[in-house]
Amino acid sequence: MDNTLDFDLFLQEKERRTLPVRILGEIYEIPAVIPAIVPLKMARAERMRDHEARNAEYSRLIFEAADALFGPDQLESFAAHLSAQDLALLIQKCFERMNGAVPEEGETLTDEDSRSSLPGRASKK
Repeated sequence: MDNTLDFDLFLQEKERRTLPVRILGEIYEIPAVIPAIVPLKMARAERMRDHEARNAEYSRLIFEAADALFGPDQLESFAAHLSAQDLALLIQKCFERMNGAVPEEGETLTDEDSRSSLPGRASKK
């Protein structure tokens, strides 16, 4: 009898779960889990004291997260049409869904969402 803990099997099953995301009329299937390196790097960035350096690090992490979630080819196909703020909001909303947030019926995103929900940004009234 083999008493080996097969964590690889667990990871394989987990990798099969996806989250459909519509972007610019196309449906993209992304992994339904957040790669562990992303929150680790974000936690490190938050500890940075220099605000400008932290914002630059945060932006870099957003692009790394988007690349990890969508893959370079898919990211290239829609990134030219999105602002950096749009991409940050997209990643944030994907993370919310991955963490179990259930969208309200008829939920839509507005430009106000991009100004009010990102770290370090105040909502314009």
